[in-house]
Amino acid sequence: MTAAEPDWLDLRLTVDDAARQQSLPLLDRAVAALGPEDDKPLLVIDIGAGTGNSARWFDVRLRERLPGRELTWVLFDADRASLDLAGRSLPQARTVCGPISALPDIARGLLTVDLPRTAADRAGAAAEPVRQKRPDLLLTCSALLDVLTSADLDAIVRTLDELAGIGLFLLSITGGWSLDPAHQHDALLDAAFTAHQHRVGRLGCDAPDELMALARARGAEVMSGSSPWRLQAPEDREFLARFLTERIEAAVDEDPELAETGKQWCADRLRQLDARLDVTVGHRDVLIDASRTSRR
Repeated sequence: MTAAEPDWLDLRLTVDDAARQQSLPLLDRAVAALGPEDDKPLLVIDIGAGTGNSARWFDVRLRERLPGRELTWVLFDADRASLDLAGRSLPQARTVCGPISALPDIARGLLTVDLPRTAADRAGAAAEPVRQKRPDLLLTCSALLDVLTSADLDAIVRTLDELAGIGLFLLSITGGWSLDPAHQHDALLDAAFTAHQHRVGRLGCDAPDELMALARARGAEVMSGSSPWRLQAPEDREFLARFLTERIEAAVDEDPELAETGKQWCADRLRQLDARLDVTVGHRDVLIDASRTSRR
């Protein structure tokens, strides 16, 4: 996992939350798959938790839909500084720092049922042992899959398969964007950015398809949906200025010969932010149901 700058995560919060409204049908499917067992705890692990924005969104929507369930949150990330911020924003959550390769073992340990507890321990009277139900497992993330490797995705799918879990992964880039008005260099610069996203083994826009293929190979039920950013200037001026600038910086970093082209493109686009510019950025959501009920 690659840590994102906390101020960037905060700047994109409103934009992400608007896009995640389009993810609600898949969230409802995940809730339906979890079943009606109000007395069964739910362990939710948010992968690549960053500063906690994704987990806070999921927490509100899950509690609305599962009012009787006990939710236990774990924020999982490879960056300790981000987790410290996340822990303050979601104080009821536990934070775990580590690589995604450790996820299967971490999740298994968190799901381990304690030794039998007795009613006598709680009420001071003799009673038969009462064993806690093992929690259901839900893995979540937002805007993460593109920076992961094939090995990371395998660890996620193994976790779901071996522990009969459900995973809901939102806002994964698809590699497509649309700008109105169009510019002659839109496609050229987007291709360079897409190549940049595949550096050092990262899957970039190919991640959702690979994740779904891995899950299907293990017999899980898979569904997907679309959750694009729909941005407009001048209303989204501050966000678009940073988004467009950093996207072109990445494209030029991938292909330095595009430096002058990127500079002129960016200058043209930034001028449009005071007038009108519509930008749509494609995202894909993936729901994986590896619970035993999905295989009956």
